[in-house]
Amino acid sequence: MNNNVSEIYVFIITGILLFGILAGFIIFFVVAYYKKQQQNSREKQLLQTKFNEDLLTSTIEIQEKAFDDISRELHDNVGQQLSAATIYLNLLMQEAGQQQNSKLQTCREIISNSLQDIRHISQTLLGDKITQVGFIASLRMELSKINKLGICRATLHTTDEPLLLDPRKEIILFRIVQEAISNATKHAAGSDIHIAIKKYEEQLKITIADTGKGFNTSDVEKSGIGLINMESRAKTIGATYQLSSKIDQGTQVEIFL
Repeated sequence: MNNNVSEIYVFIITGILLFGILAGFIIFFVVAYYKKQQQNSREKQLLQTKFNEDLLTSTIEIQEKAFDDISRELHDNVGQQLSAATIYLNLLMQEAGQQQNSKLQTCREIISNSLQDIRHISQTLLGDKITQVGFIASLRMELSKINKLGICRATLHTTDEPLLLDPRKEIILFRIVQEAISNATKHAAGSDIHIAIKKYEEQLKITIADTGKGFNTSDVEKSGIGLINMESRAKTIGATYQLSSKIDQGTQVEIFL
């Protein structure tokens, strides 16, 4: 009888061990399968993120190429035609009487101003020009035009330290600020635009604030593609973009690079 009891104990212990080993294998395979699923999910997410980043970068490169083409077209075609028109007007003014001369002079001034504006637009569209002149100098030119036209009252407060930006980041950063200024002039005409550039040890902060009518940020999707473009461009250079606005209290855009 003792032998039978011993055999039963051995059988039970063996069964428990086998069950433990089987359970261990099942747990191991479940955990391994779960980890594999998580890894696949992470890899899929990384691939999707990489695809979105590459697509966004390609889109921005295409936009910059289009800006360069438009810039050169304005400079080489429209600009040359306006220059030629100015020369013909000068010849006509030499032949015309006093009364006609006054009208031709006004016409020449209009063409000269248009030519100057086209040259300015051509410069701000050309990415290479931005890197040659520099981010802050290009920004000053942009604000000078706004103040000259009387669209808004624009001011710039900046650091005297060199920004030392990567050329590609410099162009994209300028486009973001340019878009923010454009939105302010369109939706907050007659208001004040204040731009502040602050440089910290490892961070650059740019603030574009206006005193316009503002808007409800929950309706940001309805406010046009400009705001989406700014955020998308910021992502491509690893910058953080923040937008805040309240009705009748203006709008503020902050960029942290």
